[in-house]
Amino acid sequence: MRAQAHTLEGVAAALLVVATVAFTIQATAVTPLTASTASQHIETQHERVASGLLATERANGNLSRTLRYWNGTGASFTDAGDDGYYVGEPPGASFLLAVEETFGDRAVAYNVNVHYVGEAGERRVRRLAYHGQPSADAVAVTRLVTLYDDQPVTERDGAALVPTDETLADVDDAEGERYLAPNAPGHAYAVVEVEVVVWRT
Repeated sequence: MRAQAHTLEGVAAALLVVATVAFTIQATAVTPLTASTASQHIETQHERVASGLLATERANGNLSRTLRYWNGTGASFTDAGDDGYYVGEPPGASFLLAVEETFGDRAVAYNVNVHYVGEAGERRVRRLAYHGQPSADAVAVTRLVTLYDDQPVTERDGAALVPTDETLADVDDAEGERYLAPNAPGHAYAVVEVEVVVWRT
């Protein structure tokens, strides 16, 4: 009789433990504070902010003006480093300044690349701004920008990028000068894809 009582006691204790574990598992919810969920939330936020910034800067023309902030003789962006792209402080009045103001104070790094079609029809890429190798949690957002033959190369005038007397077609025709992308047939000079890559540091 005593053995049966001990057996029933053991079964009851086991059921109590199983019920407690089941209740605990059900009561533990996955919240935004969970590491993987929080990381994904931040990546989504970065993607949305970068997408909105690209859309705004394309709509107000600053993205195009920045792509035309060009030194034809040096075949690089104006005032860029020896490698032909910007590192560190971006040029004032440019699209890159807007990117820096958006992400620079958030412990977020970014790269900006320009994709275009080369003379042989191959897809090529040129850096516009570089801040290091992206991490595994990096997000990338792109926007297409159409450049036209009669659009002028820009120069900086205080807090604005203003047109010069030289057009993209002039740069293409001039001896000893070269633009970022080759001149396509027709009125449109080239269609380029601007890519912003963002990641936490």
